[in-house]
Amino acid sequence: MFQRLQVRFVILFIAIASLVMMLAGIIYWEYQLQLQHVTAPQYLQIIKIILSASVLILLALSAWVIYHSLFKPLHDLNVVAKRLGENQLDEPIQVEGPQEMRILSQRLNEVRTRLLANQTELNQWHNTLEQRVTQRTAELEKLNEISREISSRLDVQQVLNSVTEKARTLLGGEVASLCLVDTNQHWLKLQSLSGPQHAIVGDTMPAHADFAVTVLQGEQAMTCGVSSCNGGCRMLSDEYRTSHLAAPLRVGDRIIGALCVGSPAQNQFQVESANMLTKLASVAAIALENARLFAQAERHATLEERRRVAAEMHDGLGQTLSYLGLMTDQVVNFLSDGKDGAALERLKKTRETIGKATSDVRRAINSLMDETPANKDLWTRLHDTAEEIASGHNLKLVWLSDNDSVPDVSAQTAEQIHTITREALINVARHANAKQVKLHVGRDDKNYFVIIADDGVGFNTSQPAPNGHFGLQIMQARAKHIGGEINYQSKQGSGTQVTLTWKIEKDN
Repeated sequence: MFQRLQVRFVILFIAIASLVMMLAGIIYWEYQLQLQHVTAPQYLQIIKIILSASVLILLALSAWVIYHSLFKPLHDLNVVAKRLGENQLDEPIQVEGPQEMRILSQRLNEVRTRLLANQTELNQWHNTLEQRVTQRTAELEKLNEISREISSRLDVQQVLNSVTEKARTLLGGEVASLCLVDTNQHWLKLQSLSGPQHAIVGDTMPAHADFAVTVLQGEQAMTCGVSSCNGGCRMLSDEYRTSHLAAPLRVGDRIIGALCVGSPAQNQFQVESANMLTKLASVAAIALENARLFAQAERHATLEERRRVAAEMHDGLGQTLSYLGLMTDQVVNFLSDGKDGAALERLKKTRETIGKATSDVRRAINSLMDETPANKDLWTRLHDTAEEIASGHNLKLVWLSDNDSVPDVSAQTAEQIHTITREALINVARHANAKQVKLHVGRDDKNYFVIIADDGVGFNTSQPAPNGHFGLQIMQARAKHIGGEINYQSKQGSGTQVTLTWKIEKDN
C-alpha cells in the first residue's frame, strides 16, 4: 500500500512539474517578447516547442501509468492463471494495480487457497484409501486362506474349533464363540470357544430370546454392546460384551447357529469387521454342513461295510461251516457203516474246505486293514483288488493301464481311491449280472482317472440306483474328500461305466 502511494505521488509530482515548467516557459518567453528580445515568429516557435515537449512528457507519463495500471497487472494475472492451470498452488497470489485488479487478485488467491485445501484433503483421502484398500486386500486374502483351511476339514469338531480360532484372530477379538441351534429349534448351545474360559458365563440361550431372534433372523453381522442389541449375547460376561459382533450361520434358508466375537475394548469393531464376520460365517456354515454330511456318509459307509462283511460271512464262512457240518455227519455215518475209505475221502475234502475257509478269512481280514501295503503302488493295488473280485465272481477282467502315469499321492488319498474302486467293482459283481468288467487307469492333461465299465444290465440314471443306491452317495462323498468327482454312464441292458477323476498335483 505504501509503495502504491509513493508511485502515485511521483506520477502526480512529475505531471505537476511538467505543467509548471510549461507555464513558466510560456511566461518567460512572453516576457522576452515584451522586452523585444525575441520576435513574434520566434516566440510562436518556442511556444510550440514547449507545448510539444509537455505533450510528449504527458504521453510518456500516460503510457507508463497505463502499463503499470493495466498491462502489467493483466500480464501478472495471466502468469497467475497459468500457475493455477499447472496446479502450482503453494505461492500466494498478489497482483498490484487498480482496485479492480487487486479485488480480482484476492478472489483468485481465495480460489487458490480452497484448491490447495481440497488438494491436501484429496491427497490425504487418497493415502487413506490406499491404506484401506491394502488392508482390505490383506483381510480378503486372509479370509480366503482361512476359508480354504476351514473347508478342508471334514471333522465337525475340528471345523468348529477352527472357525472360532480364526474368527478371533482375524477380527482382533479377545474371545470367539460358536453356538448351534438344537434339533427342536428351542435352544442355542455353545459348541466351541476360543479365548479365556471366564469370558463365558453360560453354555445355552433360548432361541426365542430377543437377542437370539434378532441375530438369527438377520442377514448381516450385528455390532453390539452391553447397552445395545437387547443387551447382547448373555453367554458372554459383561466385560467381553463391551464390544462384540454376532452373525447368523445359514445354509440356504436354514438357520443352524450363530458366531460371536467379543472384546473388552470400546468400539473395537467397525463396519468392515462386521462385513468380514458375515463372510466368515457363510464359509463356516457351509464347512459345517459339509463336515456333517461327510460324517453322515462315513456312518453309512461303516454300516454298509458291516453289512458287506455280514453278507460275506453268511455267503462264505456261514455256508462253509454248514458244509463242514454236513461232511462231518457223513464221516460219522461212513464210520458207523464200516466204510473207512469213504470216511477218509470225506475228511480230506473237509480239510481242503477248512484250508480254503482259512484263506478266505485271512483275505477278508486283510481287506479290512487300514494300512496300505508299503511295497505296492496305487495301480498295482487296484489291479490286485480287481483280480480278486473278478476271480471270486466268475468275471472276466480286462485291465488297461498307462504304466508311466502312476500317481504319487498321499496314503489317505490312495485309500479313498482304492475304496471307491473296490466298491464299484463289488457293485458290478453283485448287481450288474455282468460277464466282463474293464478297469482302465491313467491320466490326461489335467486329471488322473479310474474307469470301471461292465457289460451288465445297467440301470436308469434318472432314478435311484437299485440295491443299495446309498453306496453311490458314499462314493461321491469320498471323491469330494480328495478333490475329485465321480460320473456315471448307464443304460438299461447296455452296462454301466463309472469314472473317477481327481486333479494332478503340481508336484507331479
